[in-house]
Amino acid sequence: MNEEIIVAVYDTEAHAAAAVRDLEAAHVPQEAISRHAGTKSASGSAVSSANSDEGQGFWSSLFGGEPDHDTAVYDRSLESGSSVVTVRVPDEHVDGVTRILERHQPIDIDERAASLGLAANRTFAAAADTQRSRETALPNGGEEVIALSEEQLTVGKRLVNRGTTHIRRFVVETPVEENVTLHTERVSIDRRPASAGERVDNADFTDRTIEVTETDEEAVVSKTARVKEEVVVHKEATDRVETVRDTVRRQDVEIDRDDSTSRAGGTTPMPATTARPKI
Repeated sequence: MNEEIIVAVYDTEAHAAAAVRDLEAAHVPQEAISRHAGTKSASGSAVSSANSDEGQGFWSSLFGGEPDHDTAVYDRSLESGSSVVTVRVPDEHVDGVTRILERHQPIDIDERAASLGLAANRTFAAAADTQRSRETALPNGGEEVIALSEEQLTVGKRLVNRGTTHIRRFVVETPVEENVTLHTERVSIDRRPASAGERVDNADFTDRTIEVTETDEEAVVSKTARVKEEVVVHKEATDRVETVRDTVRRQDVEIDRDDSTSRAGGTTPMPATTARPKI
């Protein structure tokens, strides 16, 4: 497993202690975290100093090789009361640990070096171009496998409700009219004189009543229903071909062979000291 050492310098021990607490809260192993200062911590427990001969040996064992520009910055910062926090983490956790350390206002190594009059020539990896050198120790005849993954596009189908059609039958009343001929019968009574001088024998002088019925037609309305048309409800099913476009990812590998001599083990210094950390 590749590992890197991340170094952060804080001008106050409170910031360093807060950074250590956040690292422990993020489940970074305690044995991977080191904090160095020239004074005692706020709790009263002794905190190791790295600006002695033993400290110089510590930097050499930590970074490899002889002390350089950066370790000089660390020692001078410790002399002025700053605290140095180092974290040894696997490659995949470097970004997360760096974000945690940057929350607590670490100093900018280059700015501190310039203020101390130290040369800004970095000898460990990741200084100038933010590229981290990582070295993996392989046993003789051993190998390390780098898995390259690739995504594949899988298209499924789901049923989507595009709306509902309602068919409602209702009654509409429309006024209509039609002409019809109606027959009426009325009694008409006329009186006229009889023929002059006509003689009637055996005249009937009894009472007599005649009844004549008058009639009148009136319109009688009736209705009949018939089927005028039919409304047929059915579904039409059609198939269509739709092109689904998306992107899939795959991993590749870039091989950069560097034959120059480099220090074993990558070390990432904290780059900035701003009130607003870079996330």
